[in-house]
Amino acid sequence: VEGLAGVGAKSIATVWENASFTRGVCAAAPSLAETHQLQLTSAQEVINTPNITVLEPVVQKLAEEDPDVVVTCVYDCVPWMKAMRNVNWSPKAQVFTVCVGLHDFTTEV
Repeated sequence: VEGLAGVGAKSIATVWENASFTRGVCAAAPSLAETHQLQLTSAQEVINTPNITVLEPVVQKLAEEDPDVVVTCVYDCVPWMKAMRNVNWSPKAQVFTVCVGLHDFTTEV
């Protein structure tokens, strides 16, 4: 977050899966936003193991807010990426947590 603020990011949003680890990781966002003078546009919680149907309305809301950065704290990023493609929106910077080491993530990107 510090690096993104340093290169001009002005706003941030978070999306987290309803699980203790993912909730805990994204819980740091408001403090980080304040520390680095970013506007927190929203903080969205989604159900465990969300699918595209659950995520598309969240992406649509974020598309309307259009934050520079989205921190996504979910275990499987593939449905999130597909939902963003379906809505035809992506933030300037997307930060993922757990899922970046998964095989499905690397093949989807």
